[in-house]
Amino acid sequence: MRSTISSNLHTWGRLAAAAALSLLIMAPLVQASGEKRVTVPIALPFQQATSLSSSSVAATTAAALPNPNAIQPMPYTQAPAPAVVALYSSAAYSSAEALSSAVQVANVSSVATSSAAPAVKAAVAKEARPAAVNIPVVTTAPIKAPRYPVGHPEAFVPEFEDYIAKKVAPFVPGVAVVIVSGGQIKSLNGYGVRRAGTRETITPDTVFRLASLSKAVAATSASVLVNEGKISWDTTVTSVLPNITFSNARYGKQLTLRHALSQSSGLPRHTYSHFIDANKSYADSVARLRYVNFVCPPGKCFAYQNVMYSLSGDMIKNKAGMSFEQYTEEKIFDPLGMRSASYGLASYNASPNRAAPHVNNGKRWIPTAVTGNWYRVAPAAGVNASIVDMSRFLLAQMGKRQDVLPLSVLNPIQSRVTKNTPAQNYYGVRKAVGNTAYGMGWRVFDYGRNKNFIHHGGHVKGFRTEMVFNRDLQIGMVFLSNSETRLARDVIFKFLDSYERAQTAARGAAKKKK
Repeated sequence: MRSTISSNLHTWGRLAAAAALSLLIMAPLVQASGEKRVTVPIALPFQQATSLSSSSVAATTAAALPNPNAIQPMPYTQAPAPAVVALYSSAAYSSAEALSSAVQVANVSSVATSSAAPAVKAAVAKEARPAAVNIPVVTTAPIKAPRYPVGHPEAFVPEFEDYIAKKVAPFVPGVAVVIVSGGQIKSLNGYGVRRAGTRETITPDTVFRLASLSKAVAATSASVLVNEGKISWDTTVTSVLPNITFSNARYGKQLTLRHALSQSSGLPRHTYSHFIDANKSYADSVARLRYVNFVCPPGKCFAYQNVMYSLSGDMIKNKAGMSFEQYTEEKIFDPLGMRSASYGLASYNASPNRAAPHVNNGKRWIPTAVTGNWYRVAPAAGVNASIVDMSRFLLAQMGKRQDVLPLSVLNPIQSRVTKNTPAQNYYGVRKAVGNTAYGMGWRVFDYGRNKNFIHHGGHVKGFRTEMVFNRDLQIGMVFLSNSETRLARDVIFKFLDSYERAQTAARGAAKKKK
């Protein structure tokens, strides 16, 4: 299965990296007696012409069949998934061209494809050497927003779609966006190119790195495991991971899964994020947690983390009896139909339709190399996914797939757990923002007259992501870009403001009719 191979590749990669780093980093972890404890300095890990693209679409006969994973209400069609997938050597999978040419797409219906998929995954899993992860070639039709008249409550959908197309897309290499209203997909589009200087267009199936939006996926996995009764939110970290020690033994014994996922560990903000930024190993970063002073008792203050957050993945692994990545794929990606979603650099490279990261040199966007360091903290920043994958994840988080993610899974992670400020939630000084907090893998806030918006974003070298939704209002949006554009700072509130304007206009229109 793709999960087994992905986890093996991830493990081998970490071992190789650790071996290499041991030659470069000679400072011992256990230092001389009498050494003063240190507080890790605050270190943020990241400083700092287009057209609507449409892919070829397969025949719609399979789309007419009932499918719990189908995007509603405007069904899309997709090309048959690979029924025959060639296995690739470790040397071949790093080449996108070799991968694309080796993937054979059989002309079968989606029903036949779904029955063939387990056999394909089993064949891949039996490969003795590291092979390309089974990322299928998928073709999904874009969904253009309906044009509603002024005064219609859903007029915000085309308004926001136009904003992305005219005010964002022309100024970035590429972007993909999904808009949900009434609990249904109303807009699903890709704009621009995967790599600047080429004609490789962004499609709804183009894979992006999610960066810290991955935290929401990890929290969901943990909540599924809690719902299965295999762990609890109050399970302590050291009871599952006894080899981990902390500077304050009493506080260390109090740390729980809830604290790790709600950013309330009590450790300084971004503890050892600068280590991951400097390409040091996750294992080394975890081992050095014992040198860090707590700034408050666990559960008593908010401080954003990546390394500490990723201990949740180790806890899931020990309690689930499989790797964190495999558990997430089996419990979330596969049942939700997130067919292109994966973990790790190898899986990103194996994706035949993937967006390249870009940096700005002050004049234009330039493609850059993918950095693998943040994949090492998979729960915090390791997911790759397309906007189609994220549309499925969005609907599930909004309660539309309770066969996979029931409310008993959603409610704990989407509730306020750790109180914080709008600035700590990256909302600046917006007056309409209030009652901010961190749930577990999600930021929670009120905005104007509306309550309980759920949000998270992420950025890593060359990528920027944002996701926001409101279960009560049944609206939501996901934004993925292959650039660290500053325009991404505005998309969340542009979306919410568009929604509120539409509701105000609708109320005014309703009064005039009376």
